[in-house]
Amino acid sequence: MSNDLHSLISAVCDNRASQTELSHLAQILSENSVSRDEYLRYIDLHAALADEALPVVESGIVDYRSPATTFGFFHQTEKPSVGIHRDKKFLLVASVLVFAIVGLFWQMLHESKNVKVEQAGSIANETPLATILFSEDCRWLREDIVEGQRLNPGRIDLQSGTAVLRFDGGAELVLVGPAAINLQTSSRVLVHHGDIIVRAANGAEGFVVTTPTSEVIDLGTEFAVKVDCNGATEVHVLDGEVSYRGLYAAEELTNILRTGEGIAIDGKGLPRSVPMNSPRFQEFVNRVNPRSRSDLLMAYEGFNYSPGLLQLNESTLGKGWAGPWRKRLPQECAIPSEDSSPDYFEIAHGEMNVTWPVPGGRLGSLMLPGGGVYYIRPMKQGIDLEAEDVTFFSLMVRETKRRSDSERPRERLRLTLRSSDDFHGPCISFGHGSGYRPFVQVGDGVVFTCPLVLPAEQTTLWIGKIVSRQYSEDEIYFRVYCENDVLDYAEPATWHVVTRNVVLHTELDLVLLSSEGKTARLVDELRIGPTWRSVAPMVETKEEISIE
Repeated sequence: MSNDLHSLISAVCDNRASQTELSHLAQILSENSVSRDEYLRYIDLHAALADEALPVVESGIVDYRSPATTFGFFHQTEKPSVGIHRDKKFLLVASVLVFAIVGLFWQMLHESKNVKVEQAGSIANETPLATILFSEDCRWLREDIVEGQRLNPGRIDLQSGTAVLRFDGGAELVLVGPAAINLQTSSRVLVHHGDIIVRAANGAEGFVVTTPTSEVIDLGTEFAVKVDCNGATEVHVLDGEVSYRGLYAAEELTNILRTGEGIAIDGKGLPRSVPMNSPRFQEFVNRVNPRSRSDLLMAYEGFNYSPGLLQLNESTLGKGWAGPWRKRLPQECAIPSEDSSPDYFEIAHGEMNVTWPVPGGRLGSLMLPGGGVYYIRPMKQGIDLEAEDVTFFSLMVRETKRRSDSERPRERLRLTLRSSDDFHGPCISFGHGSGYRPFVQVGDGVVFTCPLVLPAEQTTLWIGKIVSRQYSEDEIYFRVYCENDVLDYAEPATWHVVTRNVVLHTELDLVLLSSEGKTARLVDELRIGPTWRSVAPMVETKEEISIE
């Protein structure tokens, strides 16, 4: 088979062919019977490597790692049995690809805007199955992949750099460029070539790594897989056990590899022992040394003013803002219909207990008095919910009054993102109500809440994440960290609130802080940025946030 034909068919099988490549392949197949035979033989091999597991649906509350997760409990299911014979699968894949080629001819004759809309719709229906936790010096082959991005099934090519992925099934994977992998399900990946390290623990056992020569199944462990350009594979077990076998070997020929052992499987599927030689997952992360990316912040407010009263029109510090804080305008008031918020801020110093490595609270913080107060600040750069993007925010909060078990006043604290073009239209609100339970509320009034009750008399750190999409549902996450909680270098596997079926179309460029009830509250360190590391406090020698 010519290199040109091989490249075209490979692109089609991996779902990465452009319209030009599809047209070229269709022309070759229509003119050359030898090429058609090679085409069928190639997809027969591809079908044998393909995964047949059912698609994964995420939990809508607390933990999105597994379809069987409820309030953080993961239930491991058995590996699904193969329900399609290899020859039947070949016919199925062949039919699909042939119809794709036939459809291409139709498209060439009848190109229209509707076809593009349908294609976008088919992409939108894919269910994300993994998240990019970390990327350092990464160059991707076809598109930029950013930290926090949710990944659909399909191929990703890393030309250089280091990335860490977390699959929704719970397994985490270090990917070192150059490498190419196919994300198949939330518990299965195909490695075309390159080096990976997999950590599958705490319910993520059973993660499967397929290579051109072998299949490796995690048994509750940490292991490395190295695949060269010819498909030869090495497996090194760093902790625990894995099972492995040649790709075409019978199930009964499966072998067990234990901690400290290594195996090499050549292009023919023949194994031989090799010395174990790979760093641990955490060792690799430590080598990369994830650091704060506060330089990426879209907006920052540290309330770093002198203690005492500050007129709102003087609240000009921070970065990324289009103006100072202000009260709601008459047309922005709903309930209550008039805004009785003070025309000034009360700035306090040294009253925010902070256990995380962030200077907030040690200087200025904002005291929100009891009663109903509402303050708005416009951002220079809004959050476009029509774009394919990821946005994080964080905010520190502390109550100043002991809670009473005998009274249940209307205690609410919210950070709401709204649009200056349509203030009462679609919005996203993070906060807690009178039960002190974290919630996310979207513009149509739908509230997603968590049974967790926030602790009294503690400083808490709120962190939220918004995954916006053009053609499919948006995803919104919310997690509240208490004083004893540890912040990692990347976003958590478990969130307190996870939304479902939310589709918003607007640009959110206003931040609204609102506090209701009898309790005064301190808030500080409002950060809005594109990555976890831009908003989450991390240990470092100095802060790089400009407040000019």
